[in-house]
Amino acid sequence: MGEINLYQYPISPFSEKVRRVLTYKHLKWHPIDCHYEDKTNLLALTKGAWTRVPVLEWDGAVVYNSADIIKWIDRKVPANRVIPDDSRLLIELLDNWADNTFFMPILFLTIPDLLDAAGDAKLKANREQLIGMTTAQMRERQAPMKEQLAGYLRMIDDQLAGRDFFLGKSFTMADASLYHPLFFLALNPSNFSMMKDFKNVTRWYERIRDIA
Repeated sequence: MGEINLYQYPISPFSEKVRRVLTYKHLKWHPIDCHYEDKTNLLALTKGAWTRVPVLEWDGAVVYNSADIIKWIDRKVPANRVIPDDSRLLIELLDNWADNTFFMPILFLTIPDLLDAAGDAKLKANREQLIGMTTAQMRERQAPMKEQLAGYLRMIDDQLAGRDFFLGKSFTMADASLYHPLFFLALNPSNFSMMKDFKNVTRWYERIRDIA
């Protein structure tokens, strides 16, 4: 079926969303790590149309945006489908919520420590410009963000009671979408420890993490 190249950052949650689906479908890929400053390879690959990760290159096709990549993969490799026809709209809504709502408090709780630990002033300035806020400003907002996240986790925990996966007995894109923010949160063990209060989410998280 040709070689699969995934242009990514190793700690990118949106790259991880795609990696979970590739793993579930038993597809082998070559990770190509990108640099936050040098976009030469992405510009060449997407003909200047896209400079963010992930980007998938396969059989001459180039697809970007994590949700669009997963939809494209599911059409190309229908075995182990992750977007069932009867759940398509619900999965679209969950993916949008995970990216734009669920992820936001996690961003505030995780990014400051990551950037400070990296010790790279240029990286820190780059990310602060992208987010539109300094790490100090993010830290000032962490207490209400933690409360907000706890509320989201409580809702997800209730949904997962008695379920192996978010929509029932099978892995879907909904699982990948909801997993990727928690993959990012796990980069900050101190804040990730709040997961212990949500047994269903923890059980589900470990199942998605360990998909092989």
